[in-house]
Amino acid sequence: MNGEEKIPKTMEEELKCKYEGKLYQVGITIPIDDDHEKEYSYRFKRPSVPSYDRYVKTAAQGITKASKAFMLDAVIDEDRERLAKDMEENPGIAITIGNKLTEILGLTNTANLKKL
Repeated sequence: MNGEEKIPKTMEEELKCKYEGKLYQVGITIPIDDDHEKEYSYRFKRPSVPSYDRYVKTAAQGITKASKAFMLDAVIDEDRERLAKDMEENPGIAITIGNKLTEILGLTNTANLKKL
């Protein structure tokens, strides 16, 4: 690269460099009333196995609390404060997005079982 370091040109590129390209964006739409919706979007690092283990261990004590902790472990620093505030206002966000994050680690309903 002739001695020149590539400089990120956009915020997204900058974040990909900071988090070594392992970023996920999860978005959801929540109905406010029959005529209005609000969109939420957050960026996450790939959840770690120890974070997932804590999630599974604490889920029996309360799925919302466990999902909140799991998400705050994985959310990027730049979105953490906004996510925490939004989860206080809409606690279901924790469960909905938490489920998507567990899919990254292989917890999914798309497995098939066949009798041979």
